[in-house]
Amino acid sequence: MIRVAIVDDDALIRESLCILLDGREGISVVGLGANGLDALQLCHQCDVLLLDLRMPHKSGLEALPEVLLHTRVLMLTTFDEEQEMVQCLQMGAQGYLLKSATPDSIVHAIVEIHRGNTVFDTQAMEAVRRNLYASGQKLAELSQREEDIVSLIAQGHSNRQIAEKLFLSEGTVKNHITAILQKSGLEHRTQIAISRLKGEL
Repeated sequence: MIRVAIVDDDALIRESLCILLDGREGISVVGLGANGLDALQLCHQCDVLLLDLRMPHKSGLEALPEVLLHTRVLMLTTFDEEQEMVQCLQMGAQGYLLKSATPDSIVHAIVEIHRGNTVFDTQAMEAVRRNLYASGQKLAELSQREEDIVSLIAQGHSNRQIAEKLFLSEGTVKNHITAILQKSGLEHRTQIAISRLKGEL
């Protein structure tokens, strides 16, 4: 079972998501919240937290650093918040989808994030790309295989998809990612994608 909590200040959105998601692919919706303060409570009860960005009392962005200490996070927001989008990814959110995403896409993202992968909407990644620039400074020298994996991570592929594309086992892909993190001094998978977009990997 994948325990999911939904935090959004729009009651219609959170109730609709609850109806659409509960019971699919082993998902159980265990809580609903309306702001970042609720997120701080619910993050202790779920495996994946669906989190809106802009909410009253405490925004999703403000709550994100603490929430990430306790659970995995899928951000759900609108397309015009590019600066916040960049901040969320830099903080380490495991997923980022637009609210226009289909129910199937959201279910897929929850399952992949629960497995330890990251999921980013293509449009969201393009928005991030527009907000970053190439620094020209490399964090680490990587092997060709590691370069291939970094590129695929930046494109939003899961470990399983990378394994299929490169004809490797998922375990081997995870080992390569561990090596990339050690070489670069980065802490998590999302930072690999950000660093590639900035030209640092």
